[in-house]
Amino acid sequence: MIADIHLQPDDAHPINQAFHQFLTTHAQQAAALYILGDCFEMWVGDDVGCKVYGKTLSLFKELTAKGLPIYMMFGNRDFLMRQRFWQITGISHIKEPGLVKIGDFSALICHGDGLCTDDIEFQKMRKILRHPIITWLFLRLPQKKRISIGEGMRAKSQKYNLNKAENIMDVNQQAVEALFDAHPGVTHLIHGHTHRAAHHTYELNSQTFHRWVLGDWRPEMQYLKIQNGEASLHSWSPFG
Repeated sequence: MIADIHLQPDDAHPINQAFHQFLTTHAQQAAALYILGDCFEMWVGDDVGCKVYGKTLSLFKELTAKGLPIYMMFGNRDFLMRQRFWQITGISHIKEPGLVKIGDFSALICHGDGLCTDDIEFQKMRKILRHPIITWLFLRLPQKKRISIGEGMRAKSQKYNLNKAENIMDVNQQAVEALFDAHPGVTHLIHGHTHRAAHHTYELNSQTFHRWVLGDWRPEMQYLKIQNGEASLHSWSPFG
């Protein structure tokens, strides 16, 4: 499982190059690949994204055509993929929170931004941007206008995060517990968004709960491997 690649609109970018190498080497050893949001730095519609990220989409298609299942959920930067994207790549869309069962291992999966409830302004904007009417209207704007808006929002977000306290950009423990409460019997949660790869545990009612956080791709990729009923975090670099 991976998240937060933040592919740039330039195939020559080091992150894109590393991800393409990952798809043509390491990913092919997996039984399935899960991407938990923010695969792309920005997605302003299939008519734009499918051209800008054409090479990546072709590599996705090569993998799914060979029989490798790939599952993807929306992130806070790329939640506007529609039918054309799924058809071109052969990727299956997962809504969040999702519940996955891999052998004897079961876990809840989500991007993670919805758990950062201490960041009130972010949650307000998230609710507005994901409203069906807003997305419907946005996707009907001219391409240049959508690209301009997307780049402007990305710049504003980066500036906003520089002046934001670190703690409010992390997940809220009560939000995590509420998610587990809504899915009794599940004791593992996997998410991205915060870019803070780690394995957290806490005890409640004599039961241990696990929260696995996926890292980003700067400077090396962090991924979660599930094998023989157990999860473990690993690093991967195209430089070995």
